Amino acid sequence: MSSEAKRGRGRPVTTDPVEVGLTALRLFVEKGIDKVTMDDVAIAAGISRSNLFRVFPSKAAVVWGGVERFNAALTHALENSTETSLVRTLHKSWVDAMHIIDNSLETVRLRLKLIASSPEVYGWGAGQLELSRKVLEHYIAQREGAGVRAKMISSALMAASVSVLTWWAETDDPRHPSEVLDESFAQFEQIFAEVN
Repeated sequence: MSSEAKRGRGRPVTTDPVEVGLTALRLFVEKGIDKVTMDDVAIAAGISRSNLFRVFPSKAAVVWGGVERFNAALTHALENSTETSLVRTLHKSWVDAMHIIDNSLETVRLRLKLIASSPEVYGWGAGQLELSRKVLEHYIAQREGAGVRAKMISSALMAASVSVLTWWAETDDPRHPSEVLDESFAQFEQIFAEVN
């Protein structure tokens, strides 16, 4: 009996969710997300179908993975900010939270390209985006009180961020996305400061 046949149940030691995710994303971008099955991903990643589904239960999970970590980083940055300006706090905390992706820029770029490529794929993550927006809204409401202002500001920041990040991905801008966000948010602040 081979050592492969003797191996016990469970995830193989060599399974790396980062590598499996990157393999899947490359396939989705190269062949089209609708034309790639999860079986195709398992074969390309060299793992069993059941093992793949333990790591990523769906295509949506591959594309939108990492949002939970981002939300945790954003919450931490907001709670620990020393900025006095609400706008600067939101700006700096969002940019700081982006640093959780420092070691996976190719993954982030591929995810964003896929998200920008299809309303359906974008829609898969609507709930994830809403969770991020609610992190912002909750913080704003704590500082300034609940109401439409907290919802409006959090929605504007979310929309601006998605626009900037998808632009970064589609243009293959060589900078880190946090740099592009930082510069863009600064421009955003200037535009609204000039309206006064």
